[in-house]
Amino acid sequence: GDPDPVLRCIVSGFFANAAKFHSTGAYRTIRDDHELHIHPTSVLYAEKPPRWVVYNEVIQTAKYYMRDVTAVESAWLLELAPHFYQQGT
Repeated sequence: GDPDPVLRCIVSGFFANAAKFHSTGAYRTIRDDHELHIHPTSVLYAEKPPRWVVYNEVIQTAKYYMRDVTAVESAWLLELAPHFYQQGT
């Protein structure tokens, strides 16, 4: 089946924990511009980095790592959380 309805539900719950892949090879949080990385145990770690993700938590070891990461569409953030995001972010 189509995974989009489930992914949209995840976005509606974790919209505040969104990050965009940056040219430096790390992710940057949208609201605070913090540098994050996908945790090495994630299935997304060895994949081509998705442009946009949402995550459940951040842990700190040598770097700040996102855990429970899901690739999402940026348009979903604007659609599902317009009160949190504006078009310019």
